[in-house]
Amino acid sequence: MRYSKWEILKKATLQEARNMDASLLEASILKHRNIVDKQQKNDFLKPPADSSNDPFLMSDMDQCTDRMLEAINMSEKIGVFGDFDTDGLTGTALLTFALRDLGATVFPYIPHRVDEGHGVSSKSLSYFKQHQVSLMITVDCGITSFDEISDAKSIGIETIVTDHHTILDKFPDAVAIVNTSHPGYNYPFQSLTGVGTAFKVIEALYSKLSIEIPPVLFAYAALGTTSDVAPMIGENRYLVNEGLKVMRSFPISGLDALIEKSKLRKNRLTSQDMSFSIIPRLNVAGRIEHAIESLNLLLSDNSQQSIYLSNKLDNLNKKRQIITESAMKESTDQIEKVSIDNQNIMFVGRPSWIPGILGLVAARIAEQFYKPAIAASGEGDIVRASARSIPEFNLIESFKQFDHLFERYGGHSMAAGFTIKRKKLKTFRQSMTEYAGEHMNNIPSSPTLELEDVVDPSNINRNFLDFMNSLDPFGSSNPVPIFLAQGVHVIDTRTVGPQGNHLKITLDSNGQFFDGIAFRDGSRIQDCTGFVDVAYTPTINYWNGRESVELLIKDFRPAGNI
Repeated sequence: MRYSKWEILKKATLQEARNMDASLLEASILKHRNIVDKQQKNDFLKPPADSSNDPFLMSDMDQCTDRMLEAINMSEKIGVFGDFDTDGLTGTALLTFALRDLGATVFPYIPHRVDEGHGVSSKSLSYFKQHQVSLMITVDCGITSFDEISDAKSIGIETIVTDHHTILDKFPDAVAIVNTSHPGYNYPFQSLTGVGTAFKVIEALYSKLSIEIPPVLFAYAALGTTSDVAPMIGENRYLVNEGLKVMRSFPISGLDALIEKSKLRKNRLTSQDMSFSIIPRLNVAGRIEHAIESLNLLLSDNSQQSIYLSNKLDNLNKKRQIITESAMKESTDQIEKVSIDNQNIMFVGRPSWIPGILGLVAARIAEQFYKPAIAASGEGDIVRASARSIPEFNLIESFKQFDHLFERYGGHSMAAGFTIKRKKLKTFRQSMTEYAGEHMNNIPSSPTLELEDVVDPSNINRNFLDFMNSLDPFGSSNPVPIFLAQGVHVIDTRTVGPQGNHLKITLDSNGQFFDGIAFRDGSRIQDCTGFVDVAYTPTINYWNGRESVELLIKDFRPAGNI
């Protein structure tokens, strides 16, 4: 993405730095994350256990755990129904592992993205009925599965809904509904993910039994929370921080195989490793084939099975990358045929696109044009669509205006999806375009790139890199810090990647050479010459037992333009 505006954020004062017991640069970075004193700094860098709130403050938690204990004690069969993305997969793995750990018979179920879609499916109810399930627990879904949960009750299956998606105007007929946004409760932290909500359920259950939570559950929670781009503060930050500790130090067969296949260092695993290497591989099975393969990997305790499944997911991910790039080219061709300036919301689609890539395509387009984007596909009467947005436009609120047109819809402000009959698609597109036009006034053509400070790469030392590492886990509300290097000399450039999509740059900063990589900027190679200002993040590159500073380049422009 190219940014039309770069903004250097306000520096901390010397007094603010003293209050935090930090250097001026460190204090500035912390200040930008609303940290003002030493205690807040310490709690942020090393989240304490009391960052986690009492799970019984959540909606219906007593009813939920009492019913689960009843099912365990009476040897009932329990079904766990989870969504097919990483948030749902890890939540399903978490509940399945924990309940089996307590002696329960558990049948996990992940729906097929194309055949069943989001939410509880009739096919899953048949499966649970066949296996004599009498209690179904949903993960990362269920809050809008009104008919299906009623159908479950009619065949003797009671339901506990654990979900974090927006509650609409009614509730499903469930034994308990555990959701941070439940209007009848006031849980202190409203930004838990699907797996985070499931974790709180198990935390409550294990506390009633006075049993310590198995460490692997923190690993599942970390993966799902990171995958859902949740705010990396408060309870989320605590869960991810603890989960990273577990993944670095505990043997976990399936995850360890995937870490090795991704060519990552287990003892140095970071949230960025999860975001860019592990999570895409976990998501890919549901995008192309069936997400049950990823669930099997998460629950695997067999090294041979783990290696086989990690190899399969890696190959599927390579296939997914090819499919996505092809769809992006087709999207670009479609967009070039319309006047972008007059489009408040971007629509792209092709009947043949597989539903599993729609969210990826929408996200790429939203990022490229800084406008909400909807990508759709489907060759029959029903069209599936995924949408991604920008902070200034709430998708789920907009979809509520057109709920009469959808077969099903759901999601968040920034990411949502729906199914719709083809004959209604034109009406929706026209209405959505009008709505966006009315609610997207004075929105910039591109986001502002926020820079922490001016930092020459030649001044980066080990202490500062250690501080940068301590800021991990990164995510929403705690972005990876980006710095400005002014007037550095471009020594060499070349395109890299299968299609030359990325730009490799060698820079001279005060007589020191630094290698940098600008992802998806291969087309800008002609612009990267002479002396440039660079927006970058320093990272450590490990190679043959040696460490060196490498720059992740967010943007660049001719020197002197800021």
